Amino acid sequence: MSDSSLIVCKYLPDSNEEIVRQVELTYNDAFPLVERRDFVDVVYLLRTDKKFNLELIMHSNRYVGFITWWDFDSFVYIEHFAIDEKHRNGGYGGKALSLFLQNLKRMVVLEVEPPLDRIKISRISFYKRNGFHYHTFPYKQPPYRPEDPMLPMAFMTFGYDDSIDLETIKQTIYKHVYRWS
Repeated sequence: MSDSSLIVCKYLPDSNEEIVRQVELTYNDAFPLVERRDFVDVVYLLRTDKKFNLELIMHSNRYVGFITWWDFDSFVYIEHFAIDEKHRNGGYGGKALSLFLQNLKRMVVLEVEPPLDRIKISRISFYKRNGFHYHTFPYKQPPYRPEDPMLPMAFMTFGYDDSIDLETIKQTIYKHVYRWS
């Protein structure tokens, strides 16, 4: 993969419905139901909430993945990041994350599952290789649906600013992302 042919660009609602279908397939494939909202809600947020964003990861004008993220005053929260299954393990994830991070001037926060198996350990290692720090701060992801359970997760941060405590970050995410109080 040529670095110059990979781009991370903001998706504008209604600009390309085929891309939205590809994002939906990747989203549903990459995340279990309890770790994602219904995709119709993703589209709704894109149209109605200025804090919520979708970045497309493109290589030579072909879709390879996406990042959904929230733009808060003191930090950015990556809600979902995935590379399409047919493009995984090709170096796209690290390069796309690097491109995304270099455009931000604030701390970046994301959630990962605790390191309980090989896949989860590998995911944490990927983020560490890309400059993220793993926090042992006690955290549970609120459910996307009333019938779903709270999920044990951990925060990882890039450019950690210790003037913003993790409890404040948690409360911001609970309120705006999960609509949970």
